[in-house]
Amino acid sequence: MLFLIGLFRAKRNKPKTITTIGIFAFAAIGDSILSSSLLPALKKEFPNITIIIFCSKANAAIYSLIEGFDQLIILPITNPLKTRSLLRQHPVDIIIDTSQWFHLGALYTWLTNSRWSIGFKTKNQNRHYAYDEAVVHSDQIHELENFQALLLPLYCAPSKSLAIRKDFKNAEPCKFAKLDSPYVVLHPWASGTNSGMREWPERNWIDLASRLAQNGLKIVISGSNVDQKRANNLFYQLNFGDAIEVIAGKATLNELSNILCNAKACVSVNTGVAHLSAALEVPTVVLNGPTNSKRWGIRGKKTMNLDVSKEQGGAFLSLGFEYPRNADNVMAKISCESVISALVDLGVIN
Repeated sequence: MLFLIGLFRAKRNKPKTITTIGIFAFAAIGDSILSSSLLPALKKEFPNITIIIFCSKANAAIYSLIEGFDQLIILPITNPLKTRSLLRQHPVDIIIDTSQWFHLGALYTWLTNSRWSIGFKTKNQNRHYAYDEAVVHSDQIHELENFQALLLPLYCAPSKSLAIRKDFKNAEPCKFAKLDSPYVVLHPWASGTNSGMREWPERNWIDLASRLAQNGLKIVISGSNVDQKRANNLFYQLNFGDAIEVIAGKATLNELSNILCNAKACVSVNTGVAHLSAALEVPTVVLNGPTNSKRWGIRGKKTMNLDVSKEQGGAFLSLGFEYPRNADNVMAKISCESVISALVDLGVIN
C-alpha cells in the first residue's frame, strides 16, 4: 500500500512558511526520550512555531516529563478511521515521523492534513514511499544521531540536548516510599520482544544488592505493574527489612523521576528507565548484553555502559527484534564485579 501511495502521489515541495510542525512519536519510552532532542533544535530554529506531538496511549505518560512542545494528541493507532479523523482535526505544515519500522506511522503520515512530510528510509523495512522527504536511517550510528538527521531537510542545526524537565529533584517526596537515607535504584526488568533475553540473572541482582547494602546504601527496586510480583519476590529473597523498598507498580513516571533525581545511582537493564535516569543526570550503569550500545547505549557524563561484545555473542540488537535463531542469553556474561567497578568509577561507592 505504501509503495502504491508513493508511486501515484507526486512529491511536494517544502512550504516556504512554517507555523506548525507535528511529530509522530509512537515508540517506547527510550525512543521518546531520545527523539525529544528534536524539540530544542526546532524551537531554536523556528522560535514562533507551534509543535504538536502525536503519540499513542502506550507512551503518552512520558510526555509529562518532556518540555518544549505546545500540544499533545493521543492517537488510537490501532484504529485507522478514528486516527485519520483526529489527524484531520489538527492540520500541520510539516509532519515528522520518528518511527523506524512501524508501517502504520508511514501510513498515518500520508493521512495527515499536512503540506509536507519527513520520515525514515530504513533498510529492509520498505516503508518510506509515502514521505515527501525520506532520510536514510543508519544502523552504524547512535539512535540519537538518527533522530537528529530528520532535521536535515529543514536545514535545522542538530542538538543533542534532550527536552527532559529538570525540576524533579526538589519535588515533594513520594508519600508511599520511605527514602530518608542514601539509596540506589535497581531496575531489573525489560519489556517488549524477547524481554527475558535482556535481563540479568536474579542471583546477580541479589549479589549486587548485598554488596550495596554492605556499603550502607538502601535498595529501591523499580519496575512496571507487570514486574510487581517479581519485585516482591526479590524483596523477600533479600530480606533486608527497612533497607529495601519496592516501588514497582506503585510509582508514576513523575514519581519515579523524583526518586531517580534523589538517588545516589541507578543500575538498570537497557530500557527506557535507563535512558530517563541518564537524561536526569543521575549516575547510571546500564547492562546492555544483546543490545548494541553503539546504537542504544545511554549517554551522559555520569553514565557507564556494560557490554557483551559481538565476539562473545552480544550486541546484535539494532531495531530491537534481530534475535538470531536459538540465541544464547548473554546477560550472565556481565559480572557483578564489573557493575561494582563501574559504581566505584562513578564515585557512588568506595
